[in-house]
Amino acid sequence: MEGKLLRLGIVIATLILGIFLVSSIYRNFSHLMEQPPGQPGQSASVNGAPAQQP
Repeated sequence: MEGKLLRLGIVIATLILGIFLVSSIYRNFSHLMEQPPGQPGQSASVNGAPAQQP
């Protein structure tokens, strides 16, 4: 019984650490998925909102 509990604890700890790892990687590289405003090639309305007039 102790072996099963230890194995379950290791699995839970691994899952939690994996979630933190994935979220930190996403946080570090999420800026690459969004194009900064004013860059060439950006469409006038990204989400259906009208483009801002300068």
